[in-house]
Amino acid sequence: MNLTKVSTNSKICLTVALFIMASFFIVQSLVVFGFVKASYWVALFGYACILSFTPPFFSFVREFLQTISSSELELLEELKIKNTYLEHAAKILRHDMHSGINTYLPRGIKSLKRRLSDEQIKTFKLEAPLRLLTDGLEHSQQVYRGVFEFTNLVKDGEKISLTTTNLSSCLRNYLKRTSYADQIMIEPLGSEMVNEPLFCTAVDNLIRNGLKYNDSPSKCVRIFRIDKDTLGVRDNGRGLSSEEFKELSKPYARKKDQKEKGTGLGLNICVAIFKEHGFEVSAEKLDDGTLMRIKLR
Repeated sequence: MNLTKVSTNSKICLTVALFIMASFFIVQSLVVFGFVKASYWVALFGYACILSFTPPFFSFVREFLQTISSSELELLEELKIKNTYLEHAAKILRHDMHSGINTYLPRGIKSLKRRLSDEQIKTFKLEAPLRLLTDGLEHSQQVYRGVFEFTNLVKDGEKISLTTTNLSSCLRNYLKRTSYADQIMIEPLGSEMVNEPLFCTAVDNLIRNGLKYNDSPSKCVRIFRIDKDTLGVRDNGRGLSSEEFKELSKPYARKKDQKEKGTGLGLNICVAIFKEHGFEVSAEKLDDGTLMRIKLR
């Protein structure tokens, strides 16, 4: 109970009400244990206590409830402001960055490659820089598609767009440029109706968690089909129980003794993406890691 915003008068009313009730219980206890004989005056004192208690107590309750309502309105207003900022950030990512990532940079790289001969590339040792530029652009476009699809859900009545996708192929393509691609084993997963950029983003979060919170000398993650309705993402890390998963799925939630850096938003966004697909995610702690179950239907 937060009393910091309650006025001094209401606090005095609460104190008086509590004092009256304490007096009533003291007298009642004395009567029960035989220290004071029950009488007309004792009964009258009891009724007087009850009647005297009611006005100051309800005065305090009324103001306290008004304070709560006021705090909720302030919180809603603050959320509206922050939501406006987020919508503006989404607009910048969706529209203002589109030309740079999908037009200017691709044209610039193509133009550069067209002007350089194979001999010049070898002479000036430009193979690695050109490959970094190309891979960096593909990665940026990949991230942009995910951001575009996710921020698209901000619109009222907007639903996630789904297409039939080979899950193994799309994940391999998404992960091939990551530094941890060789630590992931992807088995045949079949095809499902998913939003490819968002699905890959969500699974990638589970993969990175499995590798990040992992003290094994040979970290690895295996993605496989448990049954026709369920995918599995298994790691050999520290292990995450079902209760811990539910708690860490909340926004900004992190373990108190966690040494690894993070915002506490990744798992929350991951779960939100799967929820938009109509999928359910759960965690099972194993002897040697965690098994994340993605229920497709």
